[in-house]
Amino acid sequence: MPLEYLGINGLFTNLLAMLSLAELGVGPAIVYSLYKPLAEKNTAVVNALMRLFQKAYIGIGIFIIVVGMCVLPWLDWFIKGYAVADIHWFYIVFLLNTGVGYFYSYKRNLLIADQKHYINSIYQSGGQIALAVLQIMALLFYSSYWLYTILMLLVTISENVTVAKKADAVYPFLRDKAVKKLDVEIKNTIIKNTKAMIVHKIGGMAVFSTSNLILSKFVGLAAVGLYSNYYLVISAVNSFSGQFFASITAGIGNLIVLESSQKKADIFKVIEFIVAWQAMIVSCGFYVLLNPLIEVWLGKQFLFDSVIVSCLIVNFYLMYMRKAVLVFRDASGLYWNDRYKPLAEAVINLFASVYLTIHYGVIGVIWGGIISTLLTCFWVEPYVLFRNSIEIKLKDYFKDYFKYAVVTLLTSIVSKWLNSKLFSEVTVINFILGVILCLIISNAVWILVFRKREEMAYLRNVARDKFGMKFL
Repeated sequence: MPLEYLGINGLFTNLLAMLSLAELGVGPAIVYSLYKPLAEKNTAVVNALMRLFQKAYIGIGIFIIVVGMCVLPWLDWFIKGYAVADIHWFYIVFLLNTGVGYFYSYKRNLLIADQKHYINSIYQSGGQIALAVLQIMALLFYSSYWLYTILMLLVTISENVTVAKKADAVYPFLRDKAVKKLDVEIKNTIIKNTKAMIVHKIGGMAVFSTSNLILSKFVGLAAVGLYSNYYLVISAVNSFSGQFFASITAGIGNLIVLESSQKKADIFKVIEFIVAWQAMIVSCGFYVLLNPLIEVWLGKQFLFDSVIVSCLIVNFYLMYMRKAVLVFRDASGLYWNDRYKPLAEAVINLFASVYLTIHYGVIGVIWGGIISTLLTCFWVEPYVLFRNSIEIKLKDYFKDYFKYAVVTLLTSIVSKWLNSKLFSEVTVINFILGVILCLIISNAVWILVFRKREEMAYLRNVARDKFGMKFL
């Protein structure tokens, strides 16, 4: 039964992520519109945008709750052979957690747009840590999935209210009742970007929020439970790295507005180099230690076959390597320019994942994601960015991309071979030693292979000048 509860967690997370499509890209569109007035310290325009944000997000939260309740009678259709008591009540708690999250969360976007993402991160990380501790205690001492879900709702409300109060303290003008009307030009920009983001949201939903639904429908809740464990680990890495990229988006927005074409291209190459370095470290670690981590954490009965795990890592690498392009696209406001890409991605992913899952099981849903990425995002996103914002040749980008990928692949294979020779048994101590081994090998190889690149020289200079590492 615990495996079915894991499946419920993954299923409801994906199902409600689909309902979050109601946000329709309003958030990113308004955040992009905040960059200029924040730089100019135009508090009147910022306040007007935030009032629009408030109205939109409260409406979205209410819409999600209402529509989510309408889905309740058809909930059983998504689940193959379930036997979990109170599953509909659990769904209602998850639904309220998603909808209520919109009522105050719009204010955190102002902190992010104003390059104060660190404030949001402190509250967000504190909330997640508190939630994890409380949920672990709930499961250990009370074995209650009910308490587990209720805590999730309470922490979400508490975190959002706390962040909203902090934003009010940082920006006192938010309390002003007299709010000016937005200029027509700003409204038109928001409307245009929102239309484009609707399509991006659909594509993102089809790729990231349907895997558990497909597995639940065609394989069963147990498969969703196993998949959710691996996805939890991968999502944790993406969430951690997402904090870094979210924090630099506003700064890159200023770079794009103020700096020369050459400067923008140089900084993009540095960010891409950092992304590839991070992707190598994590992918190498996953390839060597992801199954041992699951075994140490949960036991052998929760393991996937090594072929499935390898496909998960390939999909992770392809997704992670998009981060540099996406952060520059967001900072450039290029949502409209690649608005058809998400539709193609969504259609390919949905049909490929359903077909392959029916015929091949769990690995099919992973193949569907890989295929849709390679046929769309892999080449469309950099093409749009380099044509409209950053002056870099597409062939030069892919030349570097494949260099990074080959180094990552070879390093991962060597690291796994060496780890298997040194640590034959799966234990906590051997896992920790394996982490250290992977970190040493991956970083040493990267520095050795790319030590003469301009991006490495730039990072050395930053480390020397800003962090006092004179020994580099």
